[in-house]
Amino acid sequence: MMSGTGDKPESPNLLISAIWMLVHAIFTWIEQLLRLLQRCRKILSNQRWSANVTAVYWLEQSQHFVRKELQHVTKIPQHLVILLGPEMPDYRHLAKFIFWSHAAGIDYVSFYDHNGTIKQNHEKIRRCVGDVLPDGTGGIVWSPHQADQTSGRTTVTFLSPEDGKQGLVVLSRSIGESVRRRDLTLSEVSIEFLDNRIQASRNNLPDPDLAVYFGDICSTYGLLPWQIRLTEFMQLERSLRDCSELHFVNCLLKYAKCEQRLGT
Repeated sequence: MMSGTGDKPESPNLLISAIWMLVHAIFTWIEQLLRLLQRCRKILSNQRWSANVTAVYWLEQSQHFVRKELQHVTKIPQHLVILLGPEMPDYRHLAKFIFWSHAAGIDYVSFYDHNGTIKQNHEKIRRCVGDVLPDGTGGIVWSPHQADQTSGRTTVTFLSPEDGKQGLVVLSRSIGESVRRRDLTLSEVSIEFLDNRIQASRNNLPDPDLAVYFGDICSTYGLLPWQIRLTEFMQLERSLRDCSELHFVNCLLKYAKCEQRLGT
């Protein structure tokens, strides 16, 4: 009896000990989890830093290669258009053309696809460039609204079918309305007049000198029908992802040898 009565007070002590051990185990597990998370965060941070260093190194090397190969070339396009057909945009690869164009001394580089996808998602290209140049623009001007003619800078624009045939339709209607209101006479409508109006509508963006495309099909896909009268169209590679700075340089070297015969 006394033995049984003496054992009763030990039960609460055992329960408290069990609870304390459980709490201790939980806190120990949480502490280990926090340490693991800190290690993972540090590893990811180091990986991002390493990836950024690699990207910056690639940028410096590729731009150095482009400058070196084109240093004696006197004919460089002022306005280059990257023309995408049925291929889906790869924004990281498209961003490379901005770096290469800047290294080549090209003043304007534009991106165009017949669905207007690139123009709608132009922020993705900007982010890809920002990943490599987080602390500055590196001489790159983002200008969906106005062109920048500052020396040593490359202005990036984004084009869509709205800037092509649809833009001509809008301009034609505007001119027709001006003639109907007698604000403009038919004798004033000339090639030079249309050129000036179209340039003004595109914020004085110059006509493309060179348009590059991928794949075996050479098509304008509705690219600026009025402004490409003198544009050279050249194939780069079978796909966007296969293109490198070497292909880019070879294309510009080929363009430099082209002779345009406009007739008399």
